[in-house]
Amino acid sequence: MRLEIRHLELVLAIAEAGSLRRAAARLHLTQPAVTTQLKRIEQLLGGPLFVRSAEGVLPTHTGTELVRDAQNLLRHFDSLQRSARLNAQHEAGAPVKVGGIPAQQFSLLVNTLTATLPRREVTSRTIRETGALTALLGSGELDVAVLRQFPGFPVPQPPGVEQRLLLREPFFLGVAEHHDLAARGEIALAELSGEKWVMPDPDDSGMNEYFARTCAAAGFDQRITHLTNEAHVAFSLTAEGRGICLLYPIGTARTGLATLSLTGTPLYRELLLAWRADSPVASLVDELCAKIEAGYLALVEDSEFYRNWWHHEGSSFALP
Repeated sequence: MRLEIRHLELVLAIAEAGSLRRAAARLHLTQPAVTTQLKRIEQLLGGPLFVRSAEGVLPTHTGTELVRDAQNLLRHFDSLQRSARLNAQHEAGAPVKVGGIPAQQFSLLVNTLTATLPRREVTSRTIRETGALTALLGSGELDVAVLRQFPGFPVPQPPGVEQRLLLREPFFLGVAEHHDLAARGEIALAELSGEKWVMPDPDDSGMNEYFARTCAAAGFDQRITHLTNEAHVAFSLTAEGRGICLLYPIGTARTGLATLSLTGTPLYRELLLAWRADSPVASLVDELCAKIEAGYLALVEDSEFYRNWWHHEGSSFALP
């Protein structure tokens, strides 16, 4: 008998479960089969790996050392499989297909994938419609995407697609520099009851309905006088005093506008990373999320207003 990967996996399952019965259930084996296999491993290694008791099992010194080394070995083995799989996919010539809303995380994802997979082609497309993004993920037209969702409007993913929360991103408000509120810096949502709003056209994300519900909960009906999906149009209307507009915390130049944050952050969006479980991205999710977060934090530091909000307890709200 030779020690094999499956033997190490059995030992780790016993150590993690703390009992042979629970390990057997996790491995989809009978308890006698686990007991027999463990005895063979112990005979091969020349000593007991676990001490049995009525409460379960505890690793011996030898068992503890073996568990530690096995964990390291299996991590390396997983890395080997991942590298081989990615190399095989590269040789097949299939690009990594990225989609998403036009958010900072989208460009960070594209740049991170390009750096992480230098031998793979990365293609991308921005898509605003939530339903279109999830449909393209489900069909395999996309491997990974950045999506948004709003409280009360969760995004259901198709079978075979997984997701992770990247960030809760606050909405700030833009007002004209000559507006009475311009110097406030922070304001309660209820204080905007008499204002006119410049908003994007309604879409399938539920954002406009979410805004309306939140304003209603603050005691007033949101009065929308201008609808536009073009940021420069919204900013121009706002700068002329035609209304107030929402601002993403990181964005293009906002000449003529003052920025306000909302007390308690009642308006925000959740940014999600969604990926196909059978895509080359699946094994890289932890690494991608860490690098996207690092890149985003650098952008936060470059934005004075957002940086001040972030360091004044905002980061505890924003980061998952």
